[in-house]
Amino acid sequence: MQSQDPVMPATTQPRIERALEILDSEITLATDERAAFRRFRARLASIDLATPAAPSLAGTGGGTVTLGGGDPAPSEGIRAVRSAYRETVMATPHFEREYDESLREHVAAELGAEVAAQVADGARLTPVLYEALERGSEQAILERTEFLRVLERERESLREIRDALHDCESEAHALSEAVTDAADSAELGRIDDRLATLERECADLAERRQACLHGRTVGSFSGVDADSLVDFLYEECEATCPGLATTTDCLSSIRAIRQRCLR
Repeated sequence: MQSQDPVMPATTQPRIERALEILDSEITLATDERAAFRRFRARLASIDLATPAAPSLAGTGGGTVTLGGGDPAPSEGIRAVRSAYRETVMATPHFEREYDESLREHVAAELGAEVAAQVADGARLTPVLYEALERGSEQAILERTEFLRVLERERESLREIRDALHDCESEAHALSEAVTDAADSAELGRIDDRLATLERECADLAERRQACLHGRTVGSFSGVDADSLVDFLYEECEATCPGLATTTDCLSSIRAIRQRCLR
C-alpha cells in the first residue's frame, strides 16, 4: 500500500475559463464596433456632398448685419458627418468605458489625424474628405472582421484545450486515487502504463497549443500583431498563455503521480 500522498484535485481550468470570458467580451466589442461603422457608412451615403457652407454673419458698428469675412459656418454636410459619427461609432454601449474620447481624438485614432482635423474644424464636406471617410470606415469594418476571425479561432482553440484537459485531468484524478489504493507493484505498473499514455496525450496538447500560438496570423487592428495578441488579451490574467499554462500544470501533476508509482 502506498503512502497517503495528496491526490490530484478534481478537474478545473479557472485560467482558461477567465480567458474565455475575456474573449467573449472582446468579440462583443468588436462586433458592436463593426456594426457601428457599417451604420456610419450607411449614414455617410445619404449625406448630400453638394451642400455648400453657409456664410458667416457679422454685425457692423451701426447694428446692421452683413456677410462677414471670417471663417464660414460649417456646411450642412460636415455637420451631418459629425452627427453621424457621434450617433453611430461613438454610441456603442462600451464607448465611454473603453475610449472616452472626443470626436477629434476618436476620428484621429480610427481614420487619421488629417481626416479628424477636417471633420472637427472644417467647414465643408469636400469630395476628398468624403472619399477618405468612405475608405476609412470600410477599412475599420475590414479590420474588425479580420480581428473577429482571430478572436473566434482563439476561443475555439481554448474550448478544445479546456475539453481535452477536462478528460485528461478527470482520468488522472481517478488514477491518482488508484495509486493510493494499489495492492501491489504489478497493479502500480498497470496504472503507470496508463499514466504514461496520458502524459503523452497531454504533451501533444501542449505542442498543439504552442503551434497555434506561433502559427496564428493577425491583422493590424489597433496595432495588435501576432506577438502582442496574448498580451493584449490576457495582460490582466495570471498567465498570458492560459491554455498552455494549464496544460503544463496538468503535465506536472501527471508526472508527480507517476513518481508515486515508483515508490
